Amino acid sequence: MSGSDPTIRLLLVDDERDFLHALEPGLARRGFDVTLAETGMAALDILAQEEFDAVVLDVKMPGLDGVDTFREIKRMAPDLPVVLLTGHGNIQQAFETSREGVYEYLTKPCDMEEIARVVRSAATRGRLKRETPRRVEDEIHLLLVDDDVAFVRSLTPALERRGIRVSEAHDGGNALEVMQDHAFQVALVDVVMEGMDGLTLLGRMNEIDPFLEVIILTGNPQVGDVRRGLKEGAFDYLTKPQPVDFLVEVICAAREQGRRRREAAREEEVKRIVSKRPE
Repeated sequence: MSGSDPTIRLLLVDDERDFLHALEPGLARRGFDVTLAETGMAALDILAQEEFDAVVLDVKMPGLDGVDTFREIKRMAPDLPVVLLTGHGNIQQAFETSREGVYEYLTKPCDMEEIARVVRSAATRGRLKRETPRRVEDEIHLLLVDDDVAFVRSLTPALERRGIRVSEAHDGGNALEVMQDHAFQVALVDVVMEGMDGLTLLGRMNEIDPFLEVIILTGNPQVGDVRRGLKEGAFDYLTKPQPVDFLVEVICAAREQGRRRREAAREEEVKRIVSKRPE
């Protein structure tokens, strides 16, 4: 963290006192201003009096547990990013809280650098959301195509919390229908789907919008599929799962490439029109 970066005020909530006091100095050395709370109620009392950039909150606590504390935090400060931290991973709970606005869900034991990275990303996104008016031209409208409903329902809110507008489709035919009604800069497409597979869909998408940047996702990469996807114009070919922040970086890079290709095409069209004018 450079000296010019603003200090991130972090509220760290966990009923394990030893864990709190072990984590605090490591985060402080990484540039965080850390406040500690050992219960959900104590955290809410602190939040009623002070402002923070992010909260790291343990799920399993006596009394008011982490999920209920999180929901109360969202009522008090809807834009405050919350990271849930647990030693008892529960996939269904992760899906539910993700839809309700949890920024990230980390499992104990968690590497100090991973916690710092996620909190810094959450705090930065929260500040940008509060301080930067969004321009229409800056928006990314993403088409997410995957027949794994649980995957889509967990990924969509995570992307939207990072400023990406998401439309969903659960098969290739549905995706093509959605494209008839909406304009997208980027599509995130699974390879293996019932009916039309993702690589076939890639070609159909390019016919509808040659400037759409398509990122292919797969849980079982095959060299032949990778070559075919890239040959047919995929922006990138990624394996599942990927960290959400990395996906956002790839999506933003794809949007930028599509923007440059559209601008280049417009310039070529202007040149063509000008060249046909009589002297």
